[in-house]
Amino acid sequence: MKSTAYSLFESVGKVPLLSRDEEVELSKKIENGDMAARDKMIQANLRLALSVVKKYTNRGVDVDDLFQESVIGLTRAVDQFDWKKGFKFSTYAYWWIQQSIRQYLASNSGPIDLPANTFAKLYKVSQFENAHKKEFGYKPRDEETAQMLGTTPETLRSLRQSASIPVAIDKPLYDGEAGSRTLADVLPNNDISVEEKIDNERLSKKINEVLSSLTDREKLIIKMRFGIED
Repeated sequence: MKSTAYSLFESVGKVPLLSRDEEVELSKKIENGDMAARDKMIQANLRLALSVVKKYTNRGVDVDDLFQESVIGLTRAVDQFDWKKGFKFSTYAYWWIQQSIRQYLASNSGPIDLPANTFAKLYKVSQFENAHKKEFGYKPRDEETAQMLGTTPETLRSLRQSASIPVAIDKPLYDGEAGSRTLADVLPNNDISVEEKIDNERLSKKINEVLSSLTDREKLIIKMRFGIED
């Protein structure tokens, strides 16, 4: 018997994609509380949600659960999308869908409950270490990995240690006090917004386009003057 997600893989292509004008029109209706427009926007973008799910299969998590999380992320994107900012909805929704799936994988890949940004950092560490080992044949030292992350070896080790010690972040900070704030309530979250991420990507692309029109000497001077890295 095929899973719900794989059944959708076969049928989702039948739902027509929305044009930019249709996205804006539906978004306006959603702002006014039109639930039918909201459902239509979600249905029309299930193809995007499923495409993200494909990238995270074979992680030891049921694909139907991943699909459900992708729909949760998609729904959040639909509810928070601001068409007036000029973003393409699929670009905006991709971030929400991916974030939802990653958070789910992080919280279900082990017995420990930690903030999603902690696992995101550990995921970056794993990616860097695997790529380094593949290219150079050995695992990088903590100093090298920490430098890549812009942190210190001590912080890196603390990060790993925090992921190896059981921590219930939904437990009240003070024992015996019902309704007390939990660890999750007080942990800082320095993640930038989806809009900022998209703007940063746009800016990076524009800068690279401009730099590509310069000579190597001019490019070097500009990079050194303004501290621009790759």
